[in-house]
Amino acid sequence: MKKILITGCNGFLGSNLIRFLSNSNYEIVGTSLNDNLENKNFLFKKGDLSDPLFAKSLIQLVNPDIIINTVAWTDVDACEVQPEKAYQLNVATAENVARSISNKNTKLIYISTDQLFDGLQSFYSENSIPNPINVYGKTKLEAENVCLSNHKNTIVVRTNFFGESPKNHKPSFAEWIFNSLNEKKEIKMFTDIFINPIEVSLFAKAIEKTFSCEYSGILNIVGNERISKYDFGIRLAEKFGFDNSLIVPSKSAGFNFKAARPLDMSLSVKKYETLFNYKLPSLEDSLNKFKENKKWKQ
Repeated sequence: MKKILITGCNGFLGSNLIRFLSNSNYEIVGTSLNDNLENKNFLFKKGDLSDPLFAKSLIQLVNPDIIINTVAWTDVDACEVQPEKAYQLNVATAENVARSISNKNTKLIYISTDQLFDGLQSFYSENSIPNPINVYGKTKLEAENVCLSNHKNTIVVRTNFFGESPKNHKPSFAEWIFNSLNEKKEIKMFTDIFINPIEVSLFAKAIEKTFSCEYSGILNIVGNERISKYDFGIRLAEKFGFDNSLIVPSKSAGFNFKAARPLDMSLSVKKYETLFNYKLPSLEDSLNKFKENKKWKQ
């Protein structure tokens, strides 16, 4: 039985990974800053991974076969205002984890982002040269580099996911759309920012396929359909039968963001699909899964 350590286990992604992997034959260990757990069917170790001593002692104690490091400060504007905090949470934690792994057979899966490029192209591949335009992207790129340089058996996963968040977590992007439309609130969504997101439980399934592979390096794991955030909102509204006229098309330039936003964050999935002979989901697949999970949760 493989032992999996999931960092940031109380976060949006961490909690979904635990929910998905707990249904399979794995021994799950989770760690987080707080112990307000939604799912308690796993071994939990409370602690702060920005403390190198905690990171080292935890990994030595657990001796996992696989580490999925989901820890990140993902508030793009807040990172821009507080770059030192962004570095501590996004880079120092990643470095502490990677440097603490003494077993060369331990696979480290570091969850990165699609915000690593200037947004002037589409479908960035794993070989595209990063050019982040905000502090968040810069810290995530540095975190990627410290993981790859400190532990050879590392897969850096670049992604964009959506889905159901844990009970005590702020609503995710898709939940914000759902909740707003469900309450008949008008929302503005961008026609000029493009993504190719994947539903979070389908993302977890795609991550699981990397557990036994010998590949190390960068992998893009996203949906296979590029779409504007506005059109994503329209498709979600149609899936649930909401009034899509509540979604107002808008341009990102009209918003006073503290951090610059790349206009195109779409990633190519050719490498992943070739390596694993597995087709990543369409947006329709992801929206169907989101609806299925929301129905189950309600």
